[in-house]
Amino acid sequence: MNIQVTDDFIEGAIKKAIKEYSIEQRSERSRKALHNTKLLLKNYNKLKKSVEAGMSDITQFDKSINKRSNVDELYIASIKRSKIGSMIVVTHIDNALAVIKSDYEKKGLPEKYEAFESCTLDEMTYDDAALIYNSSKASISRWINEITIEVSVLLFGVEGLELI
Repeated sequence: MNIQVTDDFIEGAIKKAIKEYSIEQRSERSRKALHNTKLLLKNYNKLKKSVEAGMSDITQFDKSINKRSNVDELYIASIKRSKIGSMIVVTHIDNALAVIKSDYEKKGLPEKYEAFESCTLDEMTYDDAALIYNSSKASISRWINEITIEVSVLLFGVEGLELI
């Protein structure tokens, strides 16, 4: 009987540990999604300029790499893949921002999105945004966090959803 109690206790402890670990992992994925969204938004203008400057026509890129390619060709292929990846990311961000902007206009709150765009993409200070949008610095910060989470949801799906 004592062994059964011990086994039940161990089983319960294992289940609890697994559940806590699962919650921790989900939370970590959400934090990473939000962190990645902030990094993407911070570097959005640079990425967009890079994509626009470096790509006149997507057809210029080879889709396959010869298995006997030399090191230089591999570097070039890597750069090409990186450019294509950047283009895809910029397009996804553009689409997410368009959806969110439209949502805020429909809600009658375009100033929230404008403040987000000004501070996040145009690097306006929160103090300046507070003056322009007739709000407090704390409100501007809340608006930016709120919209950043919405961007994260659109970019990262389930991981982003867990931020809400």
